[in-house]
Amino acid sequence: MAQKRFRKTHLFWLLPLILLLVPVLALLAAPLFGVHWQGIGWRQGLTLDALWYESDGCRQVDVHGARLSGLAPLTLTLDTVGIHDCPTTDEPFSLPSLPALDVTVWALQYQDYPPLMARLRQAGGRWRGHLEFRGSELEGEYRRDRGRWRLTGTLDAAPLSLALDRDREATGQITVQGDGQWHPGELFQGGVVVLGRNLGLDGQGPAADLTLNARWRDDRWRLRAALDEPLALGGGWVVSPGRDLIAEGRGLALSQADGRLVVNGPQGRAALALTSDAERFGRGQGWLLLSEGWQGRIAFQWADGQARVAPFRVSLPDPAVSLRLREPVTLPLALEGEAVLPLEATYQDLTLTTTESRVYWRPNDAQWQGALSLDGRWQGYRLSGQWRGDAGPTGVHGEPASVRLRGGDLDVRARVPVAGVTPPAWPVTATLEGRYGELPFQGRAEARRDGDGWRGRVSGQGGPLPALGDGPLTLEGRWQYADQFQVLPGARLALGRSVRGNRLIRPASARLTTPLRFTERGPVGAFSLEAAGLVAERWTLPPLTGTARLDGDTLSADLQVLRWDTRLDLRGRARPGGYAGTLSGTSPLRPAMSRGLPLTVQGGDLTLDGEWRWADTLHLAGRASGRDLDLDWGSVQARDLDAELALNWDDGAAHLATVTPLTLASLDVGVPITDLRLDLDSDLSTWTVRRAHARVLGGEIRTPQLTWPSPAWQPVVITQIELSRVAALQGEPAVALSGRVGGYIPLQLQRDSIAVRQGRLANETPLSLAILPSSGTQAMAQSNRAVSLALDALNPLRIQQFQAGVDMAADGWLDAAVRIRGINPQKNALPVVFNYTHKENVLELLRSLRIGDRITDQVMTESKR
Repeated sequence: MAQKRFRKTHLFWLLPLILLLVPVLALLAAPLFGVHWQGIGWRQGLTLDALWYESDGCRQVDVHGARLSGLAPLTLTLDTVGIHDCPTTDEPFSLPSLPALDVTVWALQYQDYPPLMARLRQAGGRWRGHLEFRGSELEGEYRRDRGRWRLTGTLDAAPLSLALDRDREATGQITVQGDGQWHPGELFQGGVVVLGRNLGLDGQGPAADLTLNARWRDDRWRLRAALDEPLALGGGWVVSPGRDLIAEGRGLALSQADGRLVVNGPQGRAALALTSDAERFGRGQGWLLLSEGWQGRIAFQWADGQARVAPFRVSLPDPAVSLRLREPVTLPLALEGEAVLPLEATYQDLTLTTTESRVYWRPNDAQWQGALSLDGRWQGYRLSGQWRGDAGPTGVHGEPASVRLRGGDLDVRARVPVAGVTPPAWPVTATLEGRYGELPFQGRAEARRDGDGWRGRVSGQGGPLPALGDGPLTLEGRWQYADQFQVLPGARLALGRSVRGNRLIRPASARLTTPLRFTERGPVGAFSLEAAGLVAERWTLPPLTGTARLDGDTLSADLQVLRWDTRLDLRGRARPGGYAGTLSGTSPLRPAMSRGLPLTVQGGDLTLDGEWRWADTLHLAGRASGRDLDLDWGSVQARDLDAELALNWDDGAAHLATVTPLTLASLDVGVPITDLRLDLDSDLSTWTVRRAHARVLGGEIRTPQLTWPSPAWQPVVITQIELSRVAALQGEPAVALSGRVGGYIPLQLQRDSIAVRQGRLANETPLSLAILPSSGTQAMAQSNRAVSLALDALNPLRIQQFQAGVDMAADGWLDAAVRIRGINPQKNALPVVFNYTHKENVLELLRSLRIGDRITDQVMTESKR
């Protein structure tokens, strides 16, 4: 007896084990039917981490987080269920015979649509479903034994904002009621009534009531739609009621359609009219009339399951865009088909033409195939291009597209391979090659879709620029496009190290520090500027830094040379054909600035203010002021120079002129010149001095005008020259002189020389002369008895008349002829007439005087220490 009880008890405990083995065996056999799973477990019931169904290599359903919590009814909870787009089969759909079940799905998502919460229950062939989404509910019921179905629900219009206008919330409520019969594979018929109340957008446009009434039997259907008031659709568009829309058909074949609808929006007005042929069933016609923006009329007809569209042209006057259908097109009204589509689009002076153009479609797919050609003018340039291939939701295929832009100094070709241009990123790479004037360049541009916009990179290299030597230009940067196109910070344009003539141009670059946005006003962004400087044969420009900013039609730049404390500010604004603006700068003058130049800047301050204009060529107009300038030309020294100059530069032609007279406290050329005052005018090749006046040797020098270089003989007037100061120029005093002389000196100022012709000097006061003891006079007296007698007669001498003629060749050799008439007071007023000629190289004399003075100054300075 005990043994029997033991066996019955053993079988009793085996029953739960057998029940558990059933779902386990089902899971093990599932892959044979396309069902796959992973992550089996137990948490208050059987759980699966993931479950999916595949058919013909396409994953149709994804399930995550499945839990079996009951067997009667079969109770399942699913965290997420995803239904994907896969090719459909021709097999009729039917509901399987299943035990009682209760399935809850917390997130049910079809393709990319927002997820819903769903619940499905079934018992005895009675199926009931419930859907919820953001305040909307939909109930459905189907009785298998009777083949009856029923649908009811209330929908909130707010979720429609995603489709209408994302910036504004849709308002109103929609009720749905429907019923009918469904016998799988035999009959599907019924009707649905959709009533929308107070539909519209919050805070924009009117609200209206919409009624839709649809009935069908298998593939035959009838639809009636009515709108009582204008309805805002978003984006500024409003649909206005016309005649109620009534349509009948079979599948996609339209047999009857009547109605009228008008839509108004920012791009214009569209009126759609449909009219069926009262005498011939299944035929009709319609038209779409565009006005108040887009303009044109599109007429079409339908008959025998096909629609025929007549040739049309629609256009938008501003910005001159049009679309034209060149030939009539016949479209089958079916879920799958193809049609020829000979289209032509124009934008201003550009035309895009399709050839061998065909479009293919089927459920969830559409494909275009053909060739495109582009031709016309854009922004004054000739633009052309071509491409052949096909495009659709799965990507673009075909030969590389080619585009050419040329005109004036620019000629650039672009090549765009389309291999790999596939969703979701649609990556595109283009290579560029061309020439701008004498500048060859090549580049590469990349683009890929990123969310609702595009982003990519651009790089290129060009050069050399003839004006900047042999250095290459390089460009590197990233860009993006969402609401507008912009280049991202970090983009860099650089000029490499180059040599031009005897000048070394060190690297320079401009780097973007803010996004460069392209707005209706123009580009907006900021740059940092860096240049390592320039090295000439004996001169160096130190590194230059600065910032620049573009703000629509305005620009500004602040530049500085830190080693020199030099600053330059530039401001400008776009003008028809170019730019114009102002500039200003300040700089102290330092000896380092003039290293290697023929002059040396010892001190002073320079300021610059002016205006500039760029319209194919550069034009500058401004004023430069120098204060307390000290300059050296070799041994020539200029001190305390003050000048205010008007400057002009027009396409390489320069001009400068003094605004107020230029003044110079002292100019030492071997003979000290002081209180110099003059007006100056020059084009940098010819220099003209007017109304010049200076003090020299106790007297004055004046001239109405001097031009250098010039072959003309130009007079310089000399008055009141003190001979005592002239005698003081002697290295070893040989004579003592007094009195004043004057005259005029005709000068010829060539580029590299000075000449004097028939200069005349005469005494303006009585003169006196005394010969001083010196080694020179003693040697002359001892050398010749006649010379000794002449010197004795001249010492001393009161000169009543002094005349001198002066000529000097371009090489500096001076020929002077002197006639003196006077008396010797120590020899009983002995009358004396003295004629004297002299020849000497004045340039060498002045050079020795300057060197002698410099040595004397240095010795005196050292002795004081």
